[in-house]
Amino acid sequence: MRLPAAALAALTTLAVASPALAADASAAKSSDRAVVLVSGTAATTPFTTPKSACKTGYSAGNTWAFLRDYLAKRGYKVYTAPASIGGVKVTETSDANTGPFGRCPKQLPAKMTIDAIGPVDRSGSSLARFLKHLRSEYGVRKVDLVGHSLGGFIGRAGIREVRLNGPSMKFTSYSTLGSPWDGTYIASPSSPADPYSACDGFALCKAFIDSLIDLPGIDMLIAMLNTKNTPSWNAAQGGALDGIPVSLLAGTYFTKDGGSPTIWPNDGIAQLPSAWAQGVSDRLLPHRACYSWPLTHSLFISKGVGLPDDTSLTWSPLVGAQMKKIIDGAGSALKKPNRIGCPAA
Repeated sequence: MRLPAAALAALTTLAVASPALAADASAAKSSDRAVVLVSGTAATTPFTTPKSACKTGYSAGNTWAFLRDYLAKRGYKVYTAPASIGGVKVTETSDANTGPFGRCPKQLPAKMTIDAIGPVDRSGSSLARFLKHLRSEYGVRKVDLVGHSLGGFIGRAGIREVRLNGPSMKFTSYSTLGSPWDGTYIASPSSPADPYSACDGFALCKAFIDSLIDLPGIDMLIAMLNTKNTPSWNAAQGGALDGIPVSLLAGTYFTKDGGSPTIWPNDGIAQLPSAWAQGVSDRLLPHRACYSWPLTHSLFISKGVGLPDDTSLTWSPLVGAQMKKIIDGAGSALKKPNRIGCPAA
């Protein structure tokens, strides 16, 4: 039986107003709980707090400025984890690819700064030290962790480190935006001698390869993100996500009629099956929900192809609204069925 629109609206209103959901949403804004945003490959992101962000340029760098401000304006306590190429202490920048940003909060030392092109496990240790800092200096004991792109790997490495070695902290939810859980097609050429053979004729893929090729240490990262190699890293993370509701947010802006299903659709970097972790078993990822929109991977990609800012995963109000729902509903998420919105195992 199909209900009339008015009846559906009434049911929606009742659901939003239910005491359990209201209590869950209220808990998301408790004094000891925070949203922590983790950047991805080649990002430069300044440390920001719920009360203090950069006063000129992007409030939190161009990866997280929108989502940071979107959630902060709605009462959530949001911190951005510092990140830079090489893991050096973040400084003000006028670089159009990552900034500009200036007049930011006092930046944290290199040991708490993620290396945005370094070994993932090492970056996870930097993230764990950052989370320890949030606990000791800001009283954060519960975290909704959000990772973009490579930040999805770094986030998992950080969770595993915290669970093994402390600090005492609860991860109330974990979300990834455009994170290639199964590796990215860009790092997976069909011919090892021809890196462009990964692209299936996609000009943006070729341009991205060209932009990365001279970065120090990038070869190790590309090798890890090859679809043949990522499963071994995933397997090493066994147990890290136990008891944590995971949300997988994907972009599907780029498509190609007759294109390889291992590549299309994608957000410019991560193909949909990988962003939805289709190759990751329920043993390694016990509870997941999946979402997608016709969005690009990032502001960098959208600007590069002449699209508005809000066409990217990190700058879309659609993603902002979904993240709010995820954070508000984290307390009861594990009571819901596994794989909502996801393909069957």
